[in-house]
Amino acid sequence: MNRRAYLLDTHALLFWDSGEGASAEFTEFLDRQDSQGRLYVSSLSLWEISLLSKKGRIALDDVHAWKNELLANTHLRLIAPSEAEVIDSTLLPDHHSDPFDRALIAQARYRKLTLVSKDRRMAQYDVELTWI
Repeated sequence: MNRRAYLLDTHALLFWDSGEGASAEFTEFLDRQDSQGRLYVSSLSLWEISLLSKKGRIALDDVHAWKNELLANTHLRLIAPSEAEVIDSTLLPDHHSDPFDRALIAQARYRKLTLVSKDRRMAQYDVELTWI
């Protein structure tokens, strides 16, 4: 039995939630992992989504309502970055300049989670990575 757990990159979370931009295989896989309590989302992704919404890059009228509905209708485990994860995200090699992605890499490494992302730059780090 696969006991692996997964940390969703921000775009993976949005694709899974909306059902857009992702294959049926991707959605079904994440649905199965969610039903088994194996999906994690960082509070940093909620921050990033809020910024994307404010800039008009994604259409969410009320990020609080969206987050509340998402968490009420899934088994997602919300995690906050630790002090060590935040600091270590700045110490990673400079393959990737996005601070959100660097923090997610650090969180996945510390917590031994597989990072779900289509961002190929993340593969340059010592982190387990998958994209369905």
